[in-house]
Amino acid sequence: MVQFCSAASISKEESDTGQAEFLILTELCKGQLVDFIKRVEQRAPMSCDTVLKIFYQACRAVQHMHKQKPPVIHRDLKIENLLISNQGTIKLCDFGSATTVSHYPDYSWSAQKRSMVEDEITRNTTPAYRTPEMIDLYSNFPINEKQDIWALGCILYLLCFKQHPFEDGAKLQIVNGKYSIPQNDAKYTVFHDLIRSMLKVNPDERLSITELVNQLQEIAAARNVNPKSPVTELLEQNGGFGNNGVQPPMQIQSVPNNAGVYDPDQAGSGFLDILRGGTERFLTNIKDTSSKVIQSVASYAKGDLDISYITSRIAVMSFPAEGVESAIKNNIEDVRLFLDSRHAGHYAVYNLSRRSYRPSRFHNRVSECNWQVRRAPNLRSLYSVCKNMHVWLKQDQRNICIVHCLDGRAASAVAVCSFLCFCRLFTTALF
Repeated sequence: MVQFCSAASISKEESDTGQAEFLILTELCKGQLVDFIKRVEQRAPMSCDTVLKIFYQACRAVQHMHKQKPPVIHRDLKIENLLISNQGTIKLCDFGSATTVSHYPDYSWSAQKRSMVEDEITRNTTPAYRTPEMIDLYSNFPINEKQDIWALGCILYLLCFKQHPFEDGAKLQIVNGKYSIPQNDAKYTVFHDLIRSMLKVNPDERLSITELVNQLQEIAAARNVNPKSPVTELLEQNGGFGNNGVQPPMQIQSVPNNAGVYDPDQAGSGFLDILRGGTERFLTNIKDTSSKVIQSVASYAKGDLDISYITSRIAVMSFPAEGVESAIKNNIEDVRLFLDSRHAGHYAVYNLSRRSYRPSRFHNRVSECNWQVRRAPNLRSLYSVCKNMHVWLKQDQRNICIVHCLDGRAASAVAVCSFLCFCRLFTTALF
């Protein structure tokens, strides 16, 4: 686990929030494991030994938690909460959802009690990693530390096959344990039985963390691998131990289906036309004629979710964060669920920042624009983004553009205001 360094606190009288505040200082890790894996897998899949070391070290962290009395349950285990230290070892982080409370539903539980427990679980877990007993409390299965074993099964599956066994967090699939191991996989066969023994619908049938660690040690011994050793393969292929961070890809990736990223180099006259005011008025497609939408910003807030509608077809949000960052920023899973529920199949995301995440989180409809922080984008880049948004919105009246930078303010404001001028919603950029 991440190493504790120090802590400090202030009373509620000293705090600006009116509540006592506690600050914890931990070691500074090299970065999120998922970022290193992305870079490595651009070249080739991870070796079986690399997966073994990563997963073993993650399990050892969970074992330390489960050995406490009473056991400490992480409750939010996921690949995004695994970091890699400067020494190349795997570190578990984000204990904001951890608890020592277990639940044992039975037929005496009222509907109200089940609903209260379900709400508490929903607030502290990630949908795709929830267990069958969490989703269906009427199954009366115990909700205890075995939920972490299920999550570890999801992580191992993802490490091996590059996708989540329950990618969309589909409740019916999770409740019935419906997933499949690729039939043609010959690379990670040593992990197949482990995955099956962790993803059991009945938590009592899942391995305990000690049994899991013991089996991993046996696999390591058979393969002549030291599972506690640094995962040097990831560091070496990401610039070595001296590389203090993984940089996101610099190229703009393709976005909305059938829309494509507009290439200004192939647009010659189009670029000049927009400067001369030659583009058509797009008011009927982008402008919401309802004054209540035009004159005000409609905001949606669910917990910490921060997303604001500028019009009914343009929204701005803060950066969709993963791992420990999601405690203070938009949780990427919550954002996806919200967008899927409101705009399924009809939204495209425009990431203006130089940070990246898996485009598959938003169904591969993500445009990475790579604008520098606190720097105005060049005119050609700005025009390219506006043109791309224009093309996407014209395809379908239901389509919507979701724009974000790091803070949901500076760059996002530039992009949205520029687009409104691009569409002739305003005749001048001066308000």
